[in-house]
Amino acid sequence: MADKKKPTIEELFEKYGERKEHAKQVEQYAEKLFDALNQGICSFSAREKEYLKAAAFLHDIGYAVEKKAHHKHTMNLILENGISGFDDEETMLIANIARYHRSSLPNEEKHKRFASLDPEKKQLVKQLGSILRIADGMDKPDKNLILRIEAEETPQSINFYLKTIGFKPKLKMAQAKSDMFEETFKKKVNFFFM
Repeated sequence: MADKKKPTIEELFEKYGERKEHAKQVEQYAEKLFDALNQGICSFSAREKEYLKAAAFLHDIGYAVEKKAHHKHTMNLILENGISGFDDEETMLIANIARYHRSSLPNEEKHKRFASLDPEKKQLVKQLGSILRIADGMDKPDKNLILRIEAEETPQSINFYLKTIGFKPKLKMAQAKSDMFEETFKKKVNFFFM
């Protein structure tokens, strides 16, 4: 019996997703954060960027099952369906990254799927998941306002400098969702406007 055909990222979203504008915006903000960090602070690969973009675009598909625990359902839907162009190990990474866009942080004792990853993959999930978490927070409540993001590392912090369209969005939610980033990178997150 042949394996069932895996859906593309777009097909998976079309099957379960609801708020495409939000999904695309979070994906764009995650990519901007990733690129800013990759300019001397981190050294992520192009493939790791693809994991982040996939997780960002799909992060809310779990709403199709239930609102309250949608982050867990997102993980399950990604794992159950698979994603065309990604093998099972990569799909597990993407599912974990998407799962941690909200609520609890990765926990090896309580989260079996996270615990099953090797140490290097766990670290990658924490790093990319923390970027996704901030990107999701940036899209609340304002839309399409951040044009460019630059990052600077100091001994105590990572500072993100945002170029916006005139109006400066409130970043209260992005700051609140910096918890995983601060724990993972061991530095405080600050946001400034250019």
